[in-house]
Formats: sequence, C-alpha cells, structure tokens
Amino acid sequence: MKKYLLFLGVALCATFCVNEASAQIKLGENGGQLSVSLDSNNIYYQEDKKLEEFNMDNKREKEFGSNNYLKVDYGIKRFSAGLQVDAFLPALSGYDISKHKFSSTYNTAFVALYAQWEHDSWGIRLGDIYDQFGNGLIFRAYEERALGFNNALEGVRFHYNYENYLNFKVLAGMPRIYDEVSDTLVWGGDLSLSFSDMLGWTDGLVSIEGGYIRRVLNNDETIVNKNHYPAKEFKEDVLNMISTRANFEYAGFSLRGEYAMKLNEDVWGANDDPAKGNVINIDFGYNYKRFSISGTFRRQQNMATPIMLTMYDREKHHIDAGAPVSGIADFGGGNSLNYIPLLTRQHTYSLASLNPYLGCATTTGGEIGGQVDIYYSWRNPKVRGKYWNFHANFSMFNSLDYTDPFGDEIKGKNAWIDANFDVERQWNKTLKTTFLYSYQRWDKEKSIAPKAKYVESHIFVGDVTYKINKKHSLRFEAQYLCSDDYEGDWVAGTIEYNFAPMFSFYVSDMWNCEETDYNYEQLNDKHYLMHYYQVGATFTHSNYRAQIAYGRNRAGYVCSGGSCRYQPAYTGVNFALTITF
Repeated sequence: MKKYLLFLGVALCATFCVNEASAQIKLGENGGQLSVSLDSNNIYYQEDKKLEEFNMDNKREKEFGSNNYLKVDYGIKRFSAGLQVDAFLPALSGYDISKHKFSSTYNTAFVALYAQWEHDSWGIRLGDIYDQFGNGLIFRAYEERALGFNNALEGVRFHYNYENYLNFKVLAGMPRIYDEVSDTLVWGGDLSLSFSDMLGWTDGLVSIEGGYIRRVLNNDETIVNKNHYPAKEFKEDVLNMISTRANFEYAGFSLRGEYAMKLNEDVWGANDDPAKGNVINIDFGYNYKRFSISGTFRRQQNMATPIMLTMYDREKHHIDAGAPVSGIADFGGGNSLNYIPLLTRQHTYSLASLNPYLGCATTTGGEIGGQVDIYYSWRNPKVRGKYWNFHANFSMFNSLDYTDPFGDEIKGKNAWIDANFDVERQWNKTLKTTFLYSYQRWDKEKSIAPKAKYVESHIFVGDVTYKINKKHSLRFEAQYLCSDDYEGDWVAGTIEYNFAPMFSFYVSDMWNCEETDYNYEQLNDKHYLMHYYQVGATFTHSNYRAQIAYGRNRAGYVCSGGSCRYQPAYTGVNFALTITF
C-alpha cells in the first residue's frame, strides 16, 4: 500500500509544484528569469512467474522503483544559479546506483548546486560543472538520465575568449559518481586557436586545439595489482592525459582529427592491465545539395579511465584492500572520467537493437573500426508533399592483439558488423512509409576467446503512417528477425493511434517465435517462446507530458549516445511525468 501512495504522491507533488511555480515564473522586467523542470520515472513491478523462471538471473528485486530529477535555474543579467535534486526512492532496476550502493532497495538523494558569472569574453562557474575537452576522449562530465550516469565535476571552471581567435578554459574539482562525490581530484585545461578567424577567412574553418587532464587518487597505501602477471606495485596513483586536435571545414567538406594518450601507466587499466593508453579518432563529412556522407574511424587501446577507486572508497563500500582490481572497478558504466562511445548505428526499432554492440575494449583493452553513413534525398520541386529519403550505414569493429592477465598472447579478430539501409517515402499528404534492412554479425564469445563464434541475423522492418486528418493519424509497424543462431527468429509489431496534439495510444508485442538449442533457453526440458507485450498511452499539454504503460520487458541493453546499461527483465506498470517551463 505504501508503494501505491508513494507512486501517487510523486504525481500529485509534481502537479502542485508546477501550479505554484507557474505563478512565480513572471518575476518582472528586471527580476530575472526562473525555469523549473521535473522528470519522474516510476515502475511498479509485478510478479511474473514465467518470466522469472525463464530469466533465472533476473529475479524480481523489488516491488517499486522511482527515479526523480528536479531542476531549478535562475538567471538575471550576467549572473545565474541553480540546483538539481536527484531522488531514487529507490532506483529503478538495472540502474548502476543500486550496484554502487550494494543494495537494490536503498532510498537516496543527491543535491547539486552551481553559480556562475558570464562576461563578454570570460566567465567563471562554481559548483557542479558539465563540460568536455574535444570529443571527450580524456575528459567529459555529463548527465544521461536514461542510463543513470552523472559524473559532473564539483569544483570551479574559468573560461576566456579573445575575439574567437583564442578560447581557453581551466577547471578543477572532484567528480560525482551516482549519488556521491568521489575522493578523486581532477584538474586540467583546454586551449583552442582559430587561424581562420585570425586571418579573417569566413568561407571555412581551420583550428588546432589541445587539452590536459590530471587525475589524482588519494591513496595512502601501496597498490598491488595481483591480477596482472607478473604482479605490479604502485605507490602513487596519478594519471596524466593529453589530447591534440585539428579541425578543417571548407565548401561542404569537413575533417576533424584527435589523438589522445595516457602519459603514464594507469593502475586501473583495462583488462586489469596497468598500461599506457592511446586513441586516435578521425571524423570526416561532405555534403552537396541533397547528398551527404559522414564517417568516423577510431583506434583505441587501454583508454578506459575510471574515477572512484581510492582507498577511502574501498573502506566506505567494505571492499577488501587486497581485492582484485576488477572487484573495485565494477561500479558500472557511470564510473568513467572520459567518454569513448560505441561508434555504431543507434537503431530505434526494437529488433534491430535487440543485441547491440557493447564494445570489446573493456575485455581486450583495445579495438579498431568505425562507421560510414550516406544520405540522399530526392524531391520533385514541382510536387509538394512528396519525397524519397535514402540512408545507408555500415559499421565494423575488430579487437586488437593483446596479452591476457596470465601472459598469453591473444590475436585480434572481428567483433562486430552491421550493414543496413532504410528508405523513407512520403507518398502524399496522408501516407508515409519506411523500410529498413539490417544485417548484423557479432562474436558471441565477446572477443575474449582465441577463436570467434559468430552469430548472424537479418532484420526487416516496415513502418506505415497514415494521416486521417489534421489531428488523427495511425501508425503500423511490423518487424522480423531471421537467425539460425542464438535465440532464433523474432517477430514484432506495433499499432499506434495519435490524436494531436494531446493524446497517443499504442499496443505492441515482440515474440521469440522459434525454438532453438541455445543453452539458457532450455530449462527443465521446456522451451519458452516468450511474448513481450506492451500497451500504453501518452498525454501532452503545454508544459506537461505524462506517459503510462503496462507490459513485459525483455532483459537486454538500453543504449543512449553510444553508451549502454543492462536492463533486467521485468513485468510491471510504468508511469513517467515530465514538466518543464
């Protein structure tokens, strides 16, 4: 009963907050501006014996979960300040904060504050800082609520700009990890020089940039990496990283490159191997009228850079000081000082994203690969409301040669391939269709075995939207995954009805429709062909957006921006509320 009351209380409090704050948002001509946002995601988990029996490692952990984010910002002239309150009552299943707390039912909250002053050419900020150097290869402080990541730097930042010729910033502080501030000191600086602005060249861009980051862990004891062969000792846990970058743009063509490296061995290196690291990242693009092409190439080795691994944190979380490195580093994907996302297409259709690429650098220390996207739009200038959009994507990644903790040499191999294309056709004012095909192949051994064991799948998607009139529309979606391996064939379908601008309703199902011999699907000589059904509705009005859904959710990975977290299977009711003004 308490869970139901809490569930209802969140919604009522949110509505009350908006009603009150709406009367205060008009602060007068010289009174500044106030903005408030609330994001609340709640799930009531129900018992599903068939699902829990099938997913032996995903037993229902709790009856209720609630992630809530309240953000308040105030600005007047050059000054601004704000706060954010994150409340997990407790955290939803699958969020790393539960693992970090070593408790799946822990209620917790975190309050973040900031104040800043912005002048014409300089600015200073105190409190929680979100920023990144270049592509984030050596430093990125950001928030991703869908994944439960927030590594904001609690400290100070100063930046200076001289007529766009020179941009310079320095910062220092301690990064946040989930609902705590780490005992890790981070400081550094970033510099950008624009030669095109210096020369007054407005037709393009030529610039060079560079950054430096220093991470200091306050360890008072000698660190022994027992997982490494032979064992290594570290008396000082300090890491220095630098990056150099170059940018060029002209006549629709762009080329950006970045090289970053660790200047000394990182005791908390990937694969439990203290080592120096490096990464090269190249982005290119070209567009001409309705044609464009873009691509990214990256090679990285030993660039995983965790935050919260101090002796103080060991004691706080009751981790044995002599425990293996992996036992300390396993605080989830949010425990990262830098940002090296997965460079593959982020599919939006359920079957195309059923088994996303998770990277092989965390197990082998390195990877090499990239992706290419090609776009073309065909439109008849004499006919309005009709067009073709074509898009093709190819991504591939291989693991690098590496030495495992036992001293064995492991050769690199292909870890992932995704070749896909989609075609969108707007036939007239009322009918639009989309077709997508994706061929995916990945190594089921996750690149840790000497030989690969590949799994292949072919995914077909058809998507039709029919606009009945200005306010009413229907969308039909059908998907099919064909595979002789892993979990066999899947089908999925969605029917969605939209009543603009306020209401949307949908019903969907995703079904593992073919028996296979994959080991974890055989349980007591029974094979479960699972239906993952969903029904839901969305209400949007002015600054409010509320969504309610009920259904069964498959265990798998939730990805956003190239980062992923594992989501255990569950059945339940989800209520989400977003309010902004």
